[in-house]
Amino acid sequence: MKIRLLGLAALLLTVLANDIFSQGRGGPPRRIDEPETIQLASGGRVEFHSFTPASLGEPVRYSIFLPPGYIGETEKNYPVIYFLHGLNNDDTSWCVDRYGNLPATIEALILEEKVPPFLMVHPQGGNSFYTDSIDGSQKYESYIYEDLRGEIESRFRARKDTRGRAIGGTSMGGYGAVKIALKHPGLYSAVAAGSPIVLLGDDPSAHLTNGSSRAAEFFSRLLGRVFGDPFDQEHWRRNSLEVLAKNNHAGSLRVLLLYGTADRYNNLIPMEDGVRALDRMLRESGVDVTLNVYENESHGWGLISGHIEEIVGFLAKGF
Repeated sequence: MKIRLLGLAALLLTVLANDIFSQGRGGPPRRIDEPETIQLASGGRVEFHSFTPASLGEPVRYSIFLPPGYIGETEKNYPVIYFLHGLNNDDTSWCVDRYGNLPATIEALILEEKVPPFLMVHPQGGNSFYTDSIDGSQKYESYIYEDLRGEIESRFRARKDTRGRAIGGTSMGGYGAVKIALKHPGLYSAVAAGSPIVLLGDDPSAHLTNGSSRAAEFFSRLLGRVFGDPFDQEHWRRNSLEVLAKNNHAGSLRVLLLYGTADRYNNLIPMEDGVRALDRMLRESGVDVTLNVYENESHGWGLISGHIEEIVGFLAKGF
């Protein structure tokens, strides 16, 4: 059975539209408009690149953290963490003060030997939900797990084995990271998701309230490009975390879920219910999963920056 996209979009991800309407204006920048290589204090660096993946057919950007020592070495291959941003952010957002200036923190963790040296890749994901659109014109899932992986493993000294590859994300990116890791078992050793958007059931709109007509119009167009208009039920099920968790083929994948009880989406979607349900379904399917709930902590990058040592430590555990 199919349901109308508008019925979904009028409520679905009104939750995420709040990012646009409440945070998009004023305040510190959420991205770097003209990124240039960032040289960090102790020899690490962040580079900004672009390439044209077959799945998208047009240039797309990514940033990559290179740890101290990478430039001077010629033989060592490094494990890779791929990290997916949330709605209305991009590949540069993790570098800005608004979201914690994470490269400097990660360099410090490596220098203090709290985590091993690794590469960290932040791809530009638009507002794609890291999902191949139903019409095949925008294949962002294929881009992440196939084209981007090929780009990194051919252009940089990156390990090419499962134990040397992990994925994480925040908000929309948390959904994307868990979905991609579950759909493509054997590619990643671990996945970490902070404030992941977990929508349950065949009709996720049934779990959402306080719809905004302005947000509904925006997301109607956004989701229409991904899931079809009218909304295609089968395409949704192929990308539903609930369905993927219940039909686990994840093998030895380790999963970390993080949620803050002061999540600003709580008045629009049962965030904690969704995250706890995902945790339960993964456990019932035999997946090694850890759920950490933090009292009075926030959504998105705020949660990520406050727990970045925990997140990268978890992802790098098997490196």
